[in-house]
Amino acid sequence: MSQITFKNVETSKLVTLELNLKILKSSGREVFIQDAAVYALLCQLFTQNTSLTSYSDIGSIVRDQKSSFHMEDSPDSIIANKYIFKSRAVLKSVMVEDFIVTVRGFGYKVSSKWLPLLESERDEQNKNTFLKEITAIIEDCTAYSETVEITQDQSGFSYIKPDQETALEHFRRMNDCYHSFLNRYSAPGNSAELLELREKITKLLLYAVYWRVGDSLTAEKFQSDYKNELQIILRQVKQAIALLD
Repeated sequence: MSQITFKNVETSKLVTLELNLKILKSSGREVFIQDAAVYALLCQLFTQNTSLTSYSDIGSIVRDQKSSFHMEDSPDSIIANKYIFKSRAVLKSVMVEDFIVTVRGFGYKVSSKWLPLLESERDEQNKNTFLKEITAIIEDCTAYSETVEITQDQSGFSYIKPDQETALEHFRRMNDCYHSFLNRYSAPGNSAELLELREKITKLLLYAVYWRVGDSLTAEKFQSDYKNELQIILRQVKQAIALLD
């Protein structure tokens, strides 16, 4: 592997580390990394993006690249802070300022906003797969609602009373794709966005098992409202997914 590229999922900006040439590139700029310890530290971050790089890890990297006497009286946390500052300065020279984040009391890691290019593509594919299945469920719900009788009860409520197999199949599909998606995106910092998505999916589930009730609606009006409201929920689901890192 001669180079590693990360992509910012919010801005689509790319940053590339040329391993053999010791060059960092982004935004049409490039810089040669002169400091051996800074280069080794950036290599660590670029090649182990999901792992925390601890103070002791950074201290070891710096001592390996400098000498056993370099900052020998300084604790690892002081060494780490100094060389992360230098690494951030190199990144800033190519217009990248949010690549490294602090894990207070432990060390540093790559921001969740930045993903290796291939992982970023897989991330987008996962979102598209989830939305494709949710859209297919909505289309199946709508099609079913247009072929069955709309029940009217003595209270004036109108609703669909589906066959049990249809309702269970819709539940199974939603349950499978939602929990697969939830497992993929469960991470610190995503809780608010995942709760927002869960709220929309919960509402959609009520429609998918046909618990939507209309008050004094004709069959035609019920079917029309049902279809339109599902499209609104789909837009809300898309908006919630867009907020996820």
